[in-house]
Amino acid sequence: MTNRNLSVVGNSHIRKDAVPKALGTAKFAADYTFDNMLYAGVFRSRVPHAAIRRFDATKALQIPGVARVLTAKDIPGANRIGIIVKDEPILVDDKVRRVGDAIAVVAAETQEAVAEALEAIEIEYDELPPVFSTDEAARAGSAKVHGDTNLFMSRHLEFGDVDKAFAACDVVVEGTYRTPAYAHMFIEPDAGVGWIEDGMVTVCASTQNTHYDRSEVARMLGVPNNRVRVIQATTGGGFGGKLDISVQCHVALLVHATGRPVKMVRSREESTEVSSKRHPFVMHCRTGATKDGKLQAVEMKIVSDTGAYASYGPAVITRAVVQCAGPYDVPNVRADAAFYYTNNPMSGAFRGFGVPQIAFCHEGQMNALAQALGMDPIELRILNAQRPGTVLPTGQVLDESVGFVETLEAARAKAGEVLRATKPTQGIGVGCMFYGIGNTGLPNPSAAFVEVTGDGSVNLMVGCADIGQGSTTVMAAVAAEELGLAYEDVLVVAADTMVTPEGGATSASRQTFISGNATRAACRQAKQTLLAVAAEFLNAPAEDLVFRDRKVFSGKDPSVSMTYPELMAEMKKWGKLAVGAGYYNPKTTYLDPQNMAGVPYEVYSYATAIALVDVDPGTGEVTVEKVVSANDVGTAVDRAMVEGQIEGGMAMAQGFAVFEEVEVSEGRIKNPIFSKYLIPTAMDVPEVYPVIVETAGEHGPFGAKGVGEPALIPGIPAYANAVENVIGARIFELPMTPARILAKLHKPPGL
Repeated sequence: MTNRNLSVVGNSHIRKDAVPKALGTAKFAADYTFDNMLYAGVFRSRVPHAAIRRFDATKALQIPGVARVLTAKDIPGANRIGIIVKDEPILVDDKVRRVGDAIAVVAAETQEAVAEALEAIEIEYDELPPVFSTDEAARAGSAKVHGDTNLFMSRHLEFGDVDKAFAACDVVVEGTYRTPAYAHMFIEPDAGVGWIEDGMVTVCASTQNTHYDRSEVARMLGVPNNRVRVIQATTGGGFGGKLDISVQCHVALLVHATGRPVKMVRSREESTEVSSKRHPFVMHCRTGATKDGKLQAVEMKIVSDTGAYASYGPAVITRAVVQCAGPYDVPNVRADAAFYYTNNPMSGAFRGFGVPQIAFCHEGQMNALAQALGMDPIELRILNAQRPGTVLPTGQVLDESVGFVETLEAARAKAGEVLRATKPTQGIGVGCMFYGIGNTGLPNPSAAFVEVTGDGSVNLMVGCADIGQGSTTVMAAVAAEELGLAYEDVLVVAADTMVTPEGGATSASRQTFISGNATRAACRQAKQTLLAVAAEFLNAPAEDLVFRDRKVFSGKDPSVSMTYPELMAEMKKWGKLAVGAGYYNPKTTYLDPQNMAGVPYEVYSYATAIALVDVDPGTGEVTVEKVVSANDVGTAVDRAMVEGQIEGGMAMAQGFAVFEEVEVSEGRIKNPIFSKYLIPTAMDVPEVYPVIVETAGEHGPFGAKGVGEPALIPGIPAYANAVENVIGARIFELPMTPARILAKLHKPPGL
């Protein structure tokens, strides 16, 4: 552990949300009820691509209890949403682009009346030719989902002289890797409730970004942002799937139209059908090295289906390109990516923003390279690892907190203790990753407000949404550490646009780093007033004073001290208030659109996983038995929560590598429910050995970096590489189903 002499940060705490969740008193969006409340539902398209010829809600409106049926013509403001590109209609006004597009919203006195009304709506379509693959989308004569081209976005990265480098390589390995679409399958389906209070439309929803939600609701209603309030309800998981607008606009529109409280709760099938998916990737990669194992060049081509709407596609394509070479020092890199619109389900944000797919590819290449060179796979990675001073393919020079080698060594040491392949069906594999913290090459600030009250307790107001990852707990620990108080002294109010400042999205593993820095900045501002009063009272230089353990004392003479109650009493005498406002925006630059040069992230997290798997040669079944995962987190703000993130990440990685796949046929998801979409259960999850690596650095709050997404990523290639090491053949397509394993085991020689 880095020696930072901390008293609160670095310990394990009772999470701020632990007690209400344990007692069952936490209120999720579906738990809210109001007098005179209406229930709501959405009438959705059952065809993937069509113009609407006729829409008739006459019979629906005649059903007793039905209050309103609204369509696009009832929207008073803008009818397009999207975090980056405004291309998705709130209610269809031009044409249907996917199965599940929202065409109308219904409000009624009971949920039964809503269901009856949805069945009674009549619609006729003029169906259009659908586009279901990127190959179709790229054809010149294909139907167009948007505009005059299906090419939604492309990215090109060029670093060094790739062609010259490959010509000089002693060894070149090449492969095409495929990953499917994945569903978030959060336990709580999307839900929200809205009402009007003092003329303001308020929405309480399951969400990852209240301030974005507020801006979209306000644009739709044609009102200023300060006439809309969005509150995050207790959220039952997100993983990126609750970053897009779900029920918020539909609820707010019905509240606006009826003047009554309205609640909307999606079914599991509806939630899976219309929420975003992980982008399916096809990646072709060449990797070249000298005979001693030094990497010389990487070339990668990526094609992906972004579905009917953009969602977070621009973020995914950009991150995938700038991080395509993995956590290695590669002097020559070329990457090209193309994302296409289709009439398939929308792809968007999902824990990792494209890096899980990329890691499967670049770590498969490292496995192949190690085999071709006859080198130990960990030694090969150590030889090529990024270190302080490494120049990334974007031209950024790494300066501090680059703990990749440390994660390799820590994981290897722990694996040597706990992992043993004792039979021919078992194998061990390694997987690595690095992850830029925050949005890619874009401003993404967060802010915080703090008040130290007269008795020394603290009110902290932050915009970041806690979706179970523990950001509220982290902010409390950071505030307590900076102010010299106890964790229990800090009350956190989070993600309520009426009282909390902009916090940005809970995504890209950014909240600990960015909102944590904002929290510390706010506390420092409040602390300046406290410091001035304490220095006067103690007759000691302000620069010598230390705030710790609910006391203020001189670092040169600890006997010169005062308690926090004494300090707050002095504050009252002087008429001083300890308040602060702070914000933080990562030190990044916009990327050059020609070659992606620039500084995409201020800081990076690193991780190495080493897994033990068993492959049944008769059935092809893969069992992940044990996994070690070492993560460089800079500083662990809460050690138990970091370990929990690592454990959860390894379970999700198992689903990614072994079980999960969204099955789509002609634009329809065939497995939208848990009985058909397989995820790991408690009976499947391996024994996980989390290893926390802490590296020196000052970019983050007390040196902390993000861990939420990094915790997932290295397990995926570790499991894939372990399977390869068992069966002697590469699985280039995930998930590693029994059928794919058996096909490799029984493949005829020479094929």
